[in-house]
Amino acid sequence: MTSIRRRLMLSLFALWTLVWTAVALVAFDRSGHEVDELLDAQMAQMANVLRNISAGEPPSEATLAPQALSAVGHPYEAKLSFQRWHGDRLVGSFGAAPATPLVRKLGFSDQRLSGTSWRVFGLPGAQPDELLIVAQDSSIRRELVGFLTINTLQPILWSLPLSMLLIWLAVTDGLRPLHRLARSISRRSVDRLAAIDEHDVPVEIRPLTEALNGLMAQLNEALAMERRFAADASHELRTPFAIIRTHAQIAKRSTDPAARRQAIDTLILGVDQATRLITQLLTLSRLQGETQEMEPGFSSLAGAVTRAVAHQQAAAQERSISLTTSMSDDLYSLVAIPGEVLGTLVANLVENGVKYTPPGGWVKVALAPERGLLLLRVTDSGPGIPPPHRERVFDRFYRQPGQSQGGAGLGLAIVRRICTCYGLGIELREGTEGVGLVVEVSFPLNPGVQPSDQ
Repeated sequence: MTSIRRRLMLSLFALWTLVWTAVALVAFDRSGHEVDELLDAQMAQMANVLRNISAGEPPSEATLAPQALSAVGHPYEAKLSFQRWHGDRLVGSFGAAPATPLVRKLGFSDQRLSGTSWRVFGLPGAQPDELLIVAQDSSIRRELVGFLTINTLQPILWSLPLSMLLIWLAVTDGLRPLHRLARSISRRSVDRLAAIDEHDVPVEIRPLTEALNGLMAQLNEALAMERRFAADASHELRTPFAIIRTHAQIAKRSTDPAARRQAIDTLILGVDQATRLITQLLTLSRLQGETQEMEPGFSSLAGAVTRAVAHQQAAAQERSISLTTSMSDDLYSLVAIPGEVLGTLVANLVENGVKYTPPGGWVKVALAPERGLLLLRVTDSGPGIPPPHRERVFDRFYRQPGQSQGGAGLGLAIVRRICTCYGLGIELREGTEGVGLVVEVSFPLNPGVQPSDQ
């Protein structure tokens, strides 16, 4: 890409050239006009002088040949001519004009004879039927106009190097704030992303500095989030790995088969917990870098609900929890989310409902179209979430105070991130008659679309 300096230099030079070309054309036109007026006046004056001179001379009866040019005259004599005609007889002549009449009419005219262009002036003579003709080779005028134009423009041409130097200095000075801004940014590091001071920044560059300051603020926030994420992840992983290590040592040292078996079972539970946590961390990490321009794909929401409920039935039955679904068989449930991502969203919601519902309770998963949307509701009979904590539960690793159920606090964070990436609405509210929690996710309807993944 061409540099700004080069583009400005070329633009200004092109403008300079255009301006002075226009000046040259105007100068050429005005010079031509003035030269024509001056030389036409001289030709008219010369014709009047010749008429006054010849007033007392009766025309000769003989036809005269053109008078020879002077040996000591100016070369321009070859380009000046005059004729004196009496009727059809040439009675006086000078210069390079032919022996034929240059013109038969009065006043100024342009003629071309024998390949030469002439400016001709005809004037009535002092005698009856007499015509005086003064002619001038048009090349004189062209030569004078060119000479005047060139001499007028020569100082401009000589000033070209100086003009280019001044343009270069002006461009360099104009770009100096950008260089200062570049140096200021280059001196910054990942740990120093303070806003750029806009006090001395030109008005034209302020949109750039404002955009950079906004970007650095976002980077600061993103870095802070990543640091918190790394710290929280290491903290959360430390517990299951400590459990794994402890019970591995117990199993290694124990001589009691029952104790060893119990330690191995606990070890397996710790591995499962760590695996689940790592899977959630990887899922959240992958989603962190996504935007709303996500991978394409349409999936069946009804199918995702069916699979998630079937997967959690064993855990629900173990705790005597009623896990049911409610949706129409002919429900059009295609949504613009890939199957894997949609499955993660629904599975986390259903799992949370089962996890936080006490034994003997119930969890209902409903799917229905409302208000031009497809609504997924997961309702449980658990303790619910107090209003002050409903927004915070979407934060990573957040758990309500006094919560006894296990978990890393990543399920709803993953759900919120998926909703943000795909433009879905999510709402938490109190259950019917103040019991439990309702989680509602709204999906746009997409009729007439074929699923890529069921």
